[in-house]
Amino acid sequence: MKRMIQVQQKLVPDLIDKMYRRFSILTAIQKYQPIGRRTLSEILNLTERVLRSETDLLKHQNLILVKPTGMTLTSEGVDVIKQLQDYFSHYSDEHHFAKMIREHYNIKDVHVIPGNSDTDLNVKVELGRVTGQLLEKQLYEDAIVSVTGGSTMASVSNAMTELPFSVLFVPARGGLGENVVFQANTICSTMAQRTGGSYTTLYVPDQVSEQTYQNLMHEPSVVNTLNRIRQSQFIIHGIGDALKMANRRQSTPEVIAKLQHHNAAGEAFGYYFNQQGEIIYKVKTIGLQLEEVQSKSHIFAVAGGSSKGNAIKAYLEIAPENTILVTDEYAAKIITQDLLKN
Repeated sequence: MKRMIQVQQKLVPDLIDKMYRRFSILTAIQKYQPIGRRTLSEILNLTERVLRSETDLLKHQNLILVKPTGMTLTSEGVDVIKQLQDYFSHYSDEHHFAKMIREHYNIKDVHVIPGNSDTDLNVKVELGRVTGQLLEKQLYEDAIVSVTGGSTMASVSNAMTELPFSVLFVPARGGLGENVVFQANTICSTMAQRTGGSYTTLYVPDQVSEQTYQNLMHEPSVVNTLNRIRQSQFIIHGIGDALKMANRRQSTPEVIAKLQHHNAAGEAFGYYFNQQGEIIYKVKTIGLQLEEVQSKSHIFAVAGGSSKGNAIKAYLEIAPENTILVTDEYAAKIITQDLLKN
């Protein structure tokens, strides 16, 4: 059933969301009937205008009755709920996880994709597709988008489509020395090519010494890109496992020992933090700094897989309110496991 839902979401992504909203309205009416529109809108957190449109359709389909005392289900409405309960019991798992994460960490929105991107490449592709769609809906003429590197970000870039206006993509950090396909410069180039926009590059190492840092900060090309990063309204970034990222950066044994000693769990923008969101260590990086992220209007954090569950959970402790998290089911289970105990 979950595989079928995944296929349907790819083919007609808006259809299932609409079905689920109407299914939720029917089940709420069944639980509280007879119920007025205003009370129902508060229970479902829908505006009265949206709810009126939906209930008018349900009434036209003879699924509900609207009386002066409130709305009730018809026998056909009861039958529709019975037929869809099994289907939406699977679909609602992800919605339940998303709601728990959004409310507990007080962030803008959460989208949970069925499956585990650690073991199923299709799930990582779906993470990219959903993020690409969410981003494109909010972009506008001359917007600037800062992008980090990584395989998940590459999936986002591959999902982008042509836009009717121009957008500038800028790398949020230097290269980690990973596969060039996963470097921020390459991903920005791909996004610009697929959307018809433009891009800049940042050809510097991700981690540098103090002397190198000071020298590079006077390079005109570096200064220009850093200015663009600061001007960006959108950020798309991944979240890394602390020790894996430290090893990818070829950190010293002393740094790795410090991260282990303080139980570092996650990494973003060169900052390593523990499960409580406390910063354990900061790499001297050229690019977007964590404190600069706080002021951005649109922040997309994209990461999934059971191996990154604790890293994402740690990052959420410090995530800005404007964050939209796109993750998968297996990471969401780890993020919410303590919440489900309470």
